[in-house]
Amino acid sequence: MNLKSFITRLAVAIIYGPLVLFLSWKGGYFLFALVMIVSTFSYWEFVRLAKKKGANAQLVPGEFLALGVVIALYFNIAALIPLLFVGAIFIYFVELYRKKGSAILNISATLFGSLSFSLLFGAFLLIRKLPCVDGFAEHEAGQWLIMLILTTWVCDSAAYIIGSYCGRHKLMPRISPNKSVEGTVAGFLFAILAAFVCHLWFIDTLSSLDSMAIGAIAGSFGQYGDLFESMLKRDADVKDTSKLLPEHGGMMDRFDSLTLSAPVVYLYLVYIVY
Repeated sequence: MNLKSFITRLAVAIIYGPLVLFLSWKGGYFLFALVMIVSTFSYWEFVRLAKKKGANAQLVPGEFLALGVVIALYFNIAALIPLLFVGAIFIYFVELYRKKGSAILNISATLFGSLSFSLLFGAFLLIRKLPCVDGFAEHEAGQWLIMLILTTWVCDSAAYIIGSYCGRHKLMPRISPNKSVEGTVAGFLFAILAAFVCHLWFIDTLSSLDSMAIGAIAGSFGQYGDLFESMLKRDADVKDTSKLLPEHGGMMDRFDSLTLSAPVVYLYLVYIVY
């Protein structure tokens, strides 16, 4: 990476990193806007990937379904099931009259793309809106999201740095040739350490073990999220899902780890912690 690329990458990180943290901590319509933007742009990028494999996904109906899922998760989760019914039926009807390539590929790409990103990354909204339990205040859920984001970033950085200098054993060369076992292990351990530091720093409503468990989720499922996205890109033979963020790629590139780890953290909080 040349100096100009490095400066551009650093500038984008300095601008958007704190913004993502602020929106997650603030919650409400701020977080709703973040989830909506990430979900809809991720689906747009997925449609472009699917096109390279011969699937003509329905862009507009899929975007409306993704947006509807985010709205349901934020305003009225009970509306999610009827929304899914209506959305799936509508997509079937649209495909019936399109005559664009394979109907099986088109419907599959539309439903998978529109639902996976909005439902999985939408877990941010569910975490943020967890009800008050045993003195738990709403703003404290924002702290949990901050911890999840920070541990994910630390994991990614540690895996890249350690892997670059100490990586000797390839993790999964078929999917991601540059990832190593050493980098993956380092990312996992540093994610747990980062979560423990967050616990000491600003987490009051979770035990140290629960905080470290969230770090372990970020360090494991987060890295799998990166691998899953790399699998899709390699299948489509592209380097980045888009160029929305200069030198960082697209929304899928930047939020792949959180898209998979956030729902697991939500399940952990609901069924293990509370």
